[in-house]
Amino acid sequence: MPTRTLLLVVCSLLALLAGAHAASAGRQKLVVVVAKGSPVTSISLTDLKRSFLGDRVTVHDQVLVPFNTNPRTPERAGFDRSALGMSPDDVGRFWIDRKVRGQSGAPRDLPSVVYMAKVVAKFPGAIGYLAVDALTPDVQPVQVDGVAYTDPAYTISMESAAP
Repeated sequence: MPTRTLLLVVCSLLALLAGAHAASAGRQKLVVVVAKGSPVTSISLTDLKRSFLGDRVTVHDQVLVPFNTNPRTPERAGFDRSALGMSPDDVGRFWIDRKVRGQSGAPRDLPSVVYMAKVVAKFPGAIGYLAVDALTPDVQPVQVDGVAYTDPAYTISMESAAP
């Protein structure tokens, strides 16, 4: 009897792990990027969040200038949730509240990932994010909290497109 119970527990755990792997495999990672050759090679999640929420952040003597993708894209929704910890509605309310209080505005939205790659590559201090398959030779990935996007522990990811 104990062998049968053990077998049932092991099978259940394997099924859970397979389901978790399938769920995470469906989420494409978003890579935080800067221009190739930038002194910025790593950033804390706290500084990344502060930068994208309107605070002035300097890393390696480089003032960061954040750029977002269009608000209605899987990249933006995923970045807002996984890097900022906010839903798209929360982000909208956050920026309205800042505007009412006379504080700095939201990062500039770029119309596509193609523009994101071009702007980040050419604008000193620019920081943005791209899906792994949209990386270009003109940008360099940035580690977040010392974790590279190639590491399974990396948590910034794109939201799955609605079916």
